[in-house]
Amino acid sequence: MKYRILKSVAHNFSHSFVSYRNYFDDDYVIEDLLRIVRESGRVSIYWIPDTESPAGLTPRIFKSIEHYKSWLPTHIADSGADLAAIREFKPEIFLKPNKQIAVEAHLIDDRGKEHVANVFF
Repeated sequence: MKYRILKSVAHNFSHSFVSYRNYFDDDYVIEDLLRIVRESGRVSIYWIPDTESPAGLTPRIFKSIEHYKSWLPTHIADSGADLAAIREFKPEIFLKPNKQIAVEAHLIDDRGKEHVANVFF
């Protein structure tokens, strides 16, 4: 496996999650996420390891997370990466000091190297 593709894997998966193509229950998931980030300042969702999602998320976000968790192994394999090579993977959605919303995908591989991808939506 080529470790250099892990940054792309993290970016593409996270971009899909925060995009306007992530639509559940008659609305966009990103709208709920933006509202929560404006109130709390930061949201992190751990895809790997599979941990409980943070409190305060809407049912729409929980439904989306479950859908994306089921799709993650396929996405990783289709990208040419190996799920066993990933120790931690999470997107962080947060407010920057200038009050803009930012999204970063953080992935740590089995060598301990962190791959960080800025996601623009």
